[in-house]
Amino acid sequence: MEQNELDDLKELHETKADVFETWAVINRAFEQIITALNKLEKIGVLKWDDVHKQSVITNDLWARINSHIMEAVGKREADDRNHYKRMRATIERRIKGK
Repeated sequence: MEQNELDDLKELHETKADVFETWAVINRAFEQIITALNKLEKIGVLKWDDVHKQSVITNDLWARINSHIMEAVGKREADDRNHYKRMRATIERRIKGK
């Protein structure tokens, strides 16, 4: 494998890590919003009905965003799997040919 190919792989892996880290940030943010709403209800700032309605809306948005991310990430992972599967097959053929 040439240096430019190694550099491309490194960039791909760093990008993949960034995607998953960013996705985790989004999920933590939604969890914090819901937790904060419940806390405000518990201390009497918000009414249960209002918190419940906003929690449903927030959870719906959260699930929609995660579904879109999962679809996009799933496609990228499938593309990576197919790419590396072909590369591995090539390597294995070369090893068997020796």
